[in-house]
Amino acid sequence: MKHPRLQMLVKSSLLIILLLGYTGIQAQITDTIDITRIKLSENIRLKAVWLSSDPSAVKWESLSRSINQPIVDSFIDKITASLVEKDIYLKFVLHNSSGNSLDIYLWPGYYFQEMKLFAVNPATNFAEEISGETGKSDLSGFQRIPLQPHQTRTLISKLRFIKSSVNSLNPVLVQRHATSSFLTDLQNEGKVKNAITYVITGVLLMMIFYSMAVFTLNGSKEFLYYSGYAFFMGLMFFLKSFRFITPSAFNHFFESYFDFVLQCIGTFIYLAFMRKFIEARKNFPFLYKVLVIQQLLIVISLALFTYLNFFTGEYVLQSAVETSTKAVWLVGTVIFIAYAINVRTYLLNYLAAGQFFLLVCGLFSLFLISGRTPFFKNYPSVLKDSLFYFELGIVIELVFFLIALALKNRKDIVMKTKDGERLKLKNERQELEKQLAVFSAKQDERNRISADMHDELGSGVTAIRLMSEIVKSKMKENTLPEIHRISNAANDLINKMNTIIWTMKSENDSLQSLITYIRIYALEFFDNTSIDCSVNIPPVLPNLEISGEKRRNIFLSVKESLNNVLKHSKAGKVTITFLIDEHLIITITDDGVGIDLEKLRHFGSGLTNIKKRIESVEGSYRIGNHNGSGTQTTFELVI
Repeated sequence: MKHPRLQMLVKSSLLIILLLGYTGIQAQITDTIDITRIKLSENIRLKAVWLSSDPSAVKWESLSRSINQPIVDSFIDKITASLVEKDIYLKFVLHNSSGNSLDIYLWPGYYFQEMKLFAVNPATNFAEEISGETGKSDLSGFQRIPLQPHQTRTLISKLRFIKSSVNSLNPVLVQRHATSSFLTDLQNEGKVKNAITYVITGVLLMMIFYSMAVFTLNGSKEFLYYSGYAFFMGLMFFLKSFRFITPSAFNHFFESYFDFVLQCIGTFIYLAFMRKFIEARKNFPFLYKVLVIQQLLIVISLALFTYLNFFTGEYVLQSAVETSTKAVWLVGTVIFIAYAINVRTYLLNYLAAGQFFLLVCGLFSLFLISGRTPFFKNYPSVLKDSLFYFELGIVIELVFFLIALALKNRKDIVMKTKDGERLKLKNERQELEKQLAVFSAKQDERNRISADMHDELGSGVTAIRLMSEIVKSKMKENTLPEIHRISNAANDLINKMNTIIWTMKSENDSLQSLITYIRIYALEFFDNTSIDCSVNIPPVLPNLEISGEKRRNIFLSVKESLNNVLKHSKAGKVTITFLIDEHLIITITDDGVGIDLEKLRHFGSGLTNIKKRIESVEGSYRIGNHNGSGTQTTFELVI
C-alpha cells in the first residue's frame, strides 16, 4: 500500500515470467502433426499432452493452458485407479498441408465409456465441442477429426475410462482406409497369448467332461462342483481372449464387472469342491473353517463390488475391494499350504504343492496389475500379461490336482476292495453260520427221529417178536408157519431199524463208528453159519468225519455184498479188510466158487443197487474173481 509503483512492477514481472514459462512449455511438449505425412497410422504419445481433472473443477476458459503433462510410458499398459474416476483431457495439434479436405481418426487407447472431441478457438482460446457426428466415438473406438485445406487445429479429446484395471492411454492417428487393419493388428499383438488361453480353456473343458462323467458314474458331488469351477474359470479366460481389445458394450461390461464376478463364482465353487474332496468337515476341521470363511468373504466382496460398480462412481474403493478379495484368497492359500505341511497327508501335500505354484503365479500377476514393472518393458507382450501368469498357475495347480486325484482314486479302490473283501467274508461267515444252523437243525432232527424210532417203533417191534415167540412156545409142535414168518419179519425189522437209527445219530458221524459197526454186523451175520468171518482193521484210525448219508450207503453196500457171499459163494471163509490213506478202501474176499461175470442174472438187481449207492457218495465199486478161486469186492471212497 505504501509503494504502489513497486507492487505494480513486481506483478508485471511475475506475469512476464509466467507467460515466458508457459510459452516454453508449449514449445517443448506440443508439436504440430501434419496428417498428410501419415501413411497408415502414427503414434502421437510423444507429441501430445494430457490433464486429469474432476469435471466440476474444469474452467474451460483456461483448459487449453492447463493441459501440459507428457504421457508417461506406464500409461501404455495400465492406468492407475485414481485416474479411472476422472476425466482425461488429451491435447494435440494437427495440420493439413494439402489443398483438400481430409479426415483423420484418433484411437486414444482402451477402454473408454465416453469420448468427446473439442477444438480450441484461436481467437478466444476457448475449447469448443465439435457438434454433430464429427468427433463422437462409435463402438469401433475411433474419433473422426475433419481438417480443411491448409488448416491447423488445436484439439482436445475428453476421455472417460471404464471401471477396469486394463485401461491404457496410447493415442494413435489412423488414416480412414487403415482403421480395420489397425484394429486387426492390435488384436494380433495378443495372438500368442490368446492361443495359450484357448489351450487352457480347452483343458478346462476336458476337465468339465471328465468331472461330469465321474459324477454320473459315481455320484460324487465334489466333481459336480469341480465342473462348475472349470466352467466359470474357462468362460472367463475365453471371453478375455475372444473379446480382446474389442470396443463393444459387452466387452466394457465384461472388463469392468463381469470378469471379476466369474472369478469370484469360480473360486467360491472351487472352495466348495475342496471341502468335499478332502472331506474337510470330518478330517480337517480347522481347514474346513478357513474354507467356509473364505466363501463368506467372497459373497460379501461380490455384493459390495456390485454395489460400488452400479450405484457409485467410487472406482478406487471398487478396485480396493477387488484387490482385497484377491489378497484374502492368497492368505487362504498360504494357510492351506502351512496346514498341509503341518499335517503331512499325501492328499493335502499334493494339493498344497499346486496351491503353492498358484500362489506364486497369483502374486506375480498382482505385481503386474500394479503397473510397477519397468524392467518388463522390452519383453514379449505375453510375458507382460498378468492373465498369462494366473492361467499358468491354474494349469500347474490342475496338474497337481490330477496327481492327488489319481492317488485318492487308488486309495478309494484299495478301500473299496478291502470293504468288498470284508463284506464278502462277512457274507461267507453268515452263510457258513446259516449252513451250520441248518446242519445243526438237521442233526437235532435226526437225533429226535432216531430216538423216537428207538423208543416208539423199537419197543413195538420188539413186543411183536416177543409175543410171536411166546405163541410158538405155547403151540409147540402145532406152530403155524405164519407165526415163524412173523417172528422172522419182526427180527429182520429190528435189525433194519437199528441200522437206520445208527445212521441217523449224529454222534456216529465218524470213520471209527462206521468201521466198528460194519465189523460187529459182519461177525454177527456169519455167527451161526458155516462161513468163518475175519475183519482186518488198521491199528490206528484217523479222526475223520463221515456224514450219515455216506455211512448209510457204505454200510448197505457192504451188507448186500456179505449177503451175496452167504447166498452164492459156497465159501468157507470171508475176510473184510479196511485200508486207509487218502481214500477209504474196503475189500471183501471169500474162498468160494468165484463169480461168472458173463452170467450175473442170479444176482438180480443187487449189484446194480450197490454200484448206484457207491457212486452217489462219489466212490467206485469193483467185483471180480480173486486168485483163480473166490470173489473179491472192492469199495474205494474219498474221505
